[in-house]
Amino acid sequence: MNITNKPLLCSLGLALSCTLSSVQAEEKTLKLYNWADYFAEDTLAKFTAETGIKVIYDVMDGSETLEAKMMAGGSGYDLIFPGDTVGERLMRAGSLQPLDKSKLTALNDIEPGLQKLRTHYVYSNKATVPYTWGTIGLPYNAEQIKQRMPDAPVNSLDMLFKPELAAKFADCGISMIDSPDEVLAVALNYLGRDPRSAKPADLAAASELLLKLRPSIRKFQSQPVSELVNGNLCLSLGYSGDMTQAQRAADAAGKKATFQYHVPREGTTVWMDTMAIPVDAKHPEYAYAFINFVMRPENMAAISNFTGYPTSNAKARPSVDSVMRNNPDIYLDEAAYARLIPGQDIPQSNMRARMRAWTKFKTASTK
Repeated sequence: MNITNKPLLCSLGLALSCTLSSVQAEEKTLKLYNWADYFAEDTLAKFTAETGIKVIYDVMDGSETLEAKMMAGGSGYDLIFPGDTVGERLMRAGSLQPLDKSKLTALNDIEPGLQKLRTHYVYSNKATVPYTWGTIGLPYNAEQIKQRMPDAPVNSLDMLFKPELAAKFADCGISMIDSPDEVLAVALNYLGRDPRSAKPADLAAASELLLKLRPSIRKFQSQPVSELVNGNLCLSLGYSGDMTQAQRAADAAGKKATFQYHVPREGTTVWMDTMAIPVDAKHPEYAYAFINFVMRPENMAAISNFTGYPTSNAKARPSVDSVMRNNPDIYLDEAAYARLIPGQDIPQSNMRARMRAWTKFKTASTK
């Protein structure tokens, strides 16, 4: 709208004036797409109070949905939160904007280990800012594991991938994340093979390993926290944040349970959720403002303390809950970072082969 016409239009009456005010208000709106409960309780309210920018928060139900929306174009979102490999595909497809580093205030504050990992994402590192991150490892109920095996190798995948050890914990419940690519990557790496391979011999070896432990797996699920707290599970191949969330829930319920988590000594996968601006975002300037706001150390620490996952800003660490901050399996040292397997945008033909191996494992008889 031409600004020189504003006085004339406003004189046409109150109704038109209200319409104009409504349009102006809409222009101060940031539309973002993220997982549920993935900010601190007051993050959005504080951002609006400081900037005057209202936030419309649409909840993402899955990475596949996000990817489909972005590939189709015209999503209407100004800021999205894709996982690392999704970001790779979206940037390669031209669905994301390359970020203007001069408009970002905290890129140099990103954890050094994450900075190194980002170099593996050759497309998306130009279009994303790390948000929260974590690893795949072994969350477990310390008391239940100790009762069954006092010397259990809790920092090793042996306790899961050696069938004779997994069988010791089957009665108290073992779960596995329902994420074929991640589980296969962890299993293949354990076997000394390429974690992202789709070679028939590699997948056959991974299938043989997994099928032997299938009778001990009670559930496939990506959110085992409730069942860990309720005593229906004692061991999981899951996310680092599961331990923190389970301990909090148990403490709040007055349950005397201790949950622990270890990054396997054999190595494991790492994931990063990121912030990115769609190529057709209507208000990229508001997206930049939001990225800079949440990247402040005090805001990142609040998000970490609420979600139970470490955030990317190294300066936030001193304000993070000591249960996470002082845990070397949550905030990693250089040696632990060296054992991590970054995500990879795997070709569809290879992914189909990996999915077939996963389906064979998941649907196998437990008898």
